Amino acid sequence: MVTLEIDSTGIRLLETNGNQITKWASHSLEPGMFEDGIITNPRALGTIIRELMSSSDIKSNKVTVSVSGLYSLSRITIIPTPPEAAVTEQSVLEVVEEILPLSEEDMYISWHSIGVGEGGHQVLVHAVPREMIDSQMETLRIAGLNTRVLNLKTMALARAVNREEALILNIEPDSFDIVIIADGMAEVLRTTAWQQENLAKEEKVEQLVSALELTIDYYDSTRPGFPFSRNNPLFITGQMSGNSDLIEDIKASVEYPVEEFEPALEYPEHLPVSQYAVNIGLALQSMTASGDTDGNLYLTPSINLLPKSYRPWRPTNKQTYLGIAFVAALVLLIPLYQVISDTMNETGTLERKFDGINSLLNMRKEELAKRVPLQQMISEHTTIVDMGGGFVEDLETLWNLAKELDVSIPEIEHEGISIRFNCETPSYLVFRQFITALEESGRFRTPVTPPEGYPYIASGAVTLNPKLAEQE
Repeated sequence: MVTLEIDSTGIRLLETNGNQITKWASHSLEPGMFEDGIITNPRALGTIIRELMSSSDIKSNKVTVSVSGLYSLSRITIIPTPPEAAVTEQSVLEVVEEILPLSEEDMYISWHSIGVGEGGHQVLVHAVPREMIDSQMETLRIAGLNTRVLNLKTMALARAVNREEALILNIEPDSFDIVIIADGMAEVLRTTAWQQENLAKEEKVEQLVSALELTIDYYDSTRPGFPFSRNNPLFITGQMSGNSDLIEDIKASVEYPVEEFEPALEYPEHLPVSQYAVNIGLALQSMTASGDTDGNLYLTPSINLLPKSYRPWRPTNKQTYLGIAFVAALVLLIPLYQVISDTMNETGTLERKFDGINSLLNMRKEELAKRVPLQQMISEHTTIVDMGGGFVEDLETLWNLAKELDVSIPEIEHEGISIRFNCETPSYLVFRQFITALEESGRFRTPVTPPEGYPYIASGAVTLNPKLAEQE
């Protein structure tokens, strides 16, 4: 089992065999590979990942991957559904629209039912920016990897620590994560970018301690009478957990007992496990899902954030049953094969008797078919003449917008007053801009119907209907 953590400053790989960590590797990234959490050069990063796996002899192409919590939102909410009824995706999305300032156009929304409480089902909801996941999935595709599970980094940390009550501080060069675990549940997940670059050690400690206090104050304010105990352990993980001076200053500045991170996996003594805590949490999630653990894990809810469009097709139970039924029916029909074969032979004799008649009919059809294109050309010519100059202006508008956005139109045709064409664009973002520009030109009926797969395709067939048709 292979897990992969990607952030703006480095990548970390971890391989497990059963309950044992067998291989690991890391690689630092140059500045500029990320911008606002989005990978700017998927091809370059995909190549780096592929080369790191090769040099570290990690050969599996199936991986479990984390995604940063930066600009993401996580909430535990109540879905007003009767306890005996199942929670539906539509009911979750309706509640999400009310409590979160976002939409499915900008975010991938995933959810997991975690229990039944007063007022309905308790559901854990994650919302992650689409561009962040899309850029990461493109990188993994270039690296030749098949992503099995995509999990939020902070949730992986909660599973890695494996405590019923705990506080986690995960420190990276570009950001830090804070996780509060209460009653075995990750109640608060927070990812924050450093306020500024090149902070002194004292400034980093001050900012981290302040963020911890604010997060705990927020938790306590939402649970009056049940504050987070100051006796709960604090675990410090992440790439910067190897900075002993920084860690000692943090220990001296907080009132929580700082415990050393000890994962529920066997590992070599020289492995810096606190720096691979996210990978370990990802491995434990996959092991729990496959039943490959000894059962000594808290059931921290883990949502697979991998969008449906990136998941491999698997048959549903209904499709599986239909397939079995089809095979059974095929076996039963084999004895009828001889009867059917004899009938087909008799049918063939009859067909030969009518071949002569069919030949004559085909000749007449060919003569009629020659007349159809001429009639169609006359009809289209009449339509264009009736439209006056509007048709020419529509074409000029189309060509000008295509030239402006570097869109290639290898072929174009019209049927009546409709214009149909195939186009190719440099990216799905340009394709989206092209469709929007056609709608805003004012010459065509809106909305312009895009091809299947839009807005995440870069090419396809488009049909335009001039506004003249709408007026008529």
